[in-house]
Amino acid sequence: MKQAEIPELAGLITGLSKASSLGRRIRQVEVEPGEFEDGAPYLRVWLHFDRTRDLTWYIVEPLVTSIEDSVEEIDDRYPSVRLANAK
Repeated sequence: MKQAEIPELAGLITGLSKASSLGRRIRQVEVEPGEFEDGAPYLRVWLHFDRTRDLTWYIVEPLVTSIEDSVEEIDDRYPSVRLANAK
C-alpha cells in the first residue's frame, strides 16, 4: 500500500486548493490519518474556509474531485474531505 508523508499530502492539497476557484476563501488545510471501523486506513482532509454558509456541492465538487484524484496518484488511503469555517 502506498502512503505518502502527511506534510507532502498537505502541500499537494494546499496547492490544489489555492489554485482552485475557491482558493481565496481557503485559510488552512489539515490532513490527518484515520481508520474506518473495519480498520481500513483513510485520510481526513479539512479545508478551513473564511465562510461556508454559501457553499454548495456544485461549487465544491470540482475541488473535492481534484483532491481525490491527485491523492490517489501517491497514496492508497481514501481522502475524506470535510469543510470547516476558519479557526
